Amino acid sequence: MPVYNAEAYVAEAIRSVLSQTFSDFEFLIINDGSTDQSEAVIRSIPDPRIRYIQNDGNKGLIYTLNRGVTLAQGMLIARMDADDICDPSRFEKQALEFERDPALVLCGSFIRSFGDRNEDVTHMVSTPAEIMAAVFVSCPFAHPTVMMRADALRQLGAVYREEYKHSEDYDLWSRLVFTGKSRNIPEMLLNYRAHAQQVSTVHQDIKYKSVQKIQLNLLSRLGLQPDDFEKQFHLNLFKGISRQDADYLRHGALWLTMFHQAFTAHYPQYATAFNSMISSRWLKICGNSGLGLAGVKLAFKQPFFTAKTLKFKDLIKFFYKTISGYRQVENN
Repeated sequence: MPVYNAEAYVAEAIRSVLSQTFSDFEFLIINDGSTDQSEAVIRSIPDPRIRYIQNDGNKGLIYTLNRGVTLAQGMLIARMDADDICDPSRFEKQALEFERDPALVLCGSFIRSFGDRNEDVTHMVSTPAEIMAAVFVSCPFAHPTVMMRADALRQLGAVYREEYKHSEDYDLWSRLVFTGKSRNIPEMLLNYRAHAQQVSTVHQDIKYKSVQKIQLNLLSRLGLQPDDFEKQFHLNLFKGISRQDADYLRHGALWLTMFHQAFTAHYPQYATAFNSMISSRWLKICGNSGLGLAGVKLAFKQPFFTAKTLKFKDLIKFFYKTISGYRQVENN
């Protein structure tokens, strides 16, 4: 658990880890040069499982995460943020998944957001097939929920990489999922605190540049080299935004057809999960375009689109957006 100026939240985060029903662990808390009272708060909580480590100044999240991976002595490594709260059964349920499946390298869970946002549960994709399909477009894990097999993690060489700053977790998943099985437990095992000071909120531009590089790395696995339009359209799949432009959707559909063909050729065993994922993303892009009935026609006539794989609520949202004139588009 990296800590930087988290005095308001860190005690609650620590206690949620120490209260786990699975109790046989070491707890690495790495203070990344905090200038508030974080150190005093951490040291005020006595527990022999805590290993308190202090960076020599503020080294940043990626340095601190890599230091934690290097120092960790367990066969499994769990991640935690200093402002979140674990469900008491989190470690027990995740460790059991690894015990059941020796091929498992990565396991996360659903999350419940609280704080500056309305409380709601984020349902991550769950099965290995769903994760493999989703990772080519979006980040399929909530970083502070994950538990990872230590030897698989270290065999990657570089774990968290500076050149993917503010999306270093997505970069890690984009490599780790190809080394073994991965899954998300379909339960809410972490309370995720949302607030305006979070890195993911403050550094959106840098984050999206990193996301695009990760997407290009993944697409190269399929032998795809998108042009500038295709790169931006693929990034917009991640963002969930569109343009109020029928030609934009038509050209985007051509790209998705190539993407669909390449993925199913390389990973036919995941074709069903991929069809569901790409149909859902495409429907969202069409629904957010603000094109009304023209968007409906474009959505349903594409060769890669399979309506029967969609969730009913996604169809309801799509038709509501169409009727109401809703749009969520790129800034000019």
